[in-house]
Formats: sequence, C-alpha cells, structure tokens
Amino acid sequence: MVEGRKRGRLRIWLSNKVQPFVDITRKYRQPKIKMTRIVRIALLLLRFYLILIIAILVFKFVTSIG
Repeated sequence: MVEGRKRGRLRIWLSNKVQPFVDITRKYRQPKIKMTRIVRIALLLLRFYLILIIAILVFKFVTSIG
C-alpha cells in the first residue's frame, strides 16, 4: 500500500516538473514567422552539421578511452 502511494507522489512530482517544458514546446511548435526555402535549407544543413560534430566528439571520446 505504501509503495503505491510513493509511486503516485513521484509521478505527480515528475509531472509538475515536466509540465512547463511541455507547455513551452506546445506554444512554440508552429513558427510565427514565414521562412523562405533558403532559410529552411540552411537550418537543415546546420542541424546535420551539429549532429556530425557531436558524432565526431563521441567517436573521439570512445576511441581515446581504450
């Protein structure tokens, strides 16, 4: 019985901590400005570049450990 209460309290506490992030994400899901095709392509390329840099960092970290 006590385990169930603790789990319920934890779920409520986590829900209260995560809810502001959910609200912000919902509010800014749709952009308010119009983007041109070039801007969208540039942002997509920047996203790929960021993923590539992170992958290289992780690779270097893993290979330098051994």
